[in-house]
Amino acid sequence: MDERAIPLRPPASLEEGMAIQEAVARAVAATPTVSLDRVRCIAGADASYSPDGRTVHAAVAVLGLPDLNVLERCWVSREVPFPYVPGFFAFREGPAIISAVGALTRRPDLLLIDGHGRAHPRRAGIASHVGLVLGIPTVGVAKRILAGDTAMFGPARGSSSPIWDRGEIVGMAVRTKAGSRPVYVSVGHAMDLPTSVEAVLATTRTSRIPAPVREAHRVSREVRRSHITFSLNPQKQDPDRGR
Repeated sequence: MDERAIPLRPPASLEEGMAIQEAVARAVAATPTVSLDRVRCIAGADASYSPDGRTVHAAVAVLGLPDLNVLERCWVSREVPFPYVPGFFAFREGPAIISAVGALTRRPDLLLIDGHGRAHPRRAGIASHVGLVLGIPTVGVAKRILAGDTAMFGPARGSSSPIWDRGEIVGMAVRTKAGSRPVYVSVGHAMDLPTSVEAVLATTRTSRIPAPVREAHRVSREVRRSHITFSLNPQKQDPDRGR
């Protein structure tokens, strides 16, 4: 497969999907293209589903650093293009997330995605696939482990433990709030693991989930309840963004 033109379309089979993910894993960059002290706009992406499971509501929220004020929100609703299969969420949610990011009026310096990056059986979770297609540095922030194991570690905020899978460190379990369950951080695209962890801690000052992802989650749930798509900018409307 040509790694310069990796698709984010529903594969015809799981075998084709795996081949696409293997190409993604080869193509993603594990070297950061931006340092956190130069990040001014940090975005979060999440998605929710309609009650019948046929529509995906993807939302992106852009926050400023270091104050974490909300700068912009955008969301898109689309028909779910791929069935539920663990490890293949890029094909379910990725196209809608990419559309939402593309409709933003500002390009984020860094994108945090609710899901995995390299902490994935084929090292190509949704954060890696979306980041590669968009050409934006991305970090995966997941609530559960998909691949690998981690050791027990302390309860303090900022404590962490590597996620090991098949003899390789693929991510980091990070305690973002004292005494709470960890989140599972991994490189998506054009980042390294230490900078990824730093970005997550910088955006979780009062909560377990990074503020941009938490805001995107809130918006996607709100859209799910209302069954509409719209934009913060009422002067600029299109079929994907609504009003």
